[in-house]
Amino acid sequence: LKLGEETFDAFNLDYYSAVADPNSGISPQESMELVYETCLQYARWFTKKSSSLFFTGAPGLGKTFLSACIAREVSEKGFSVVYDTAQSVFSRFEEGKFTKKQEQEDIRGELNRYLSCDLLILDDLGTEMTTSFTISTLYELINTRLVSGKQTIISSNLSIGEIRKKYSPQVASRLEGEYQKLTFSGTD
Repeated sequence: LKLGEETFDAFNLDYYSAVADPNSGISPQESMELVYETCLQYARWFTKKSSSLFFTGAPGLGKTFLSACIAREVSEKGFSVVYDTAQSVFSRFEEGKFTKKQEQEDIRGELNRYLSCDLLILDDLGTEMTTSFTISTLYELINTRLVSGKQTIISSNLSIGEIRKKYSPQVASRLEGEYQKLTFSGTD
């Protein structure tokens, strides 16, 4: 996946079933049409006052694709956007903590980009190895960005309940209370 080449026009709702779920009465296609429209409007009307988004759903449902569409459109408007996988972000924070002093300058600049960019897109949260370091780093990242009024999009195959168990109640609470949740449905 080459970030920056995805467009909202290329997103195809035909990949999602039009058969209604017996429990909700809504088809994956209808559900994903709402998710698509929400993402499109988010990108088109993005400001420094926009909300943060939490994408949840099984693998292969378009979370990364729509994140990349948003990244492209928001960056074309002149906002600073950083798009990276959770695993890569946590690795960089770990390097920043454990590298020699002379090498820390470059890493500090990169870590500051994660904390201060207008929009951070953290892709695939939950695929990295979970340690006490990643849990505290995730909390620091989310909390620092919330306190400073910076927007974040987090995509994960995990539900909020699973995030509560895997990371912490504090992380789950921030996502529940401060992020707009979009549930991706369908089959890969």
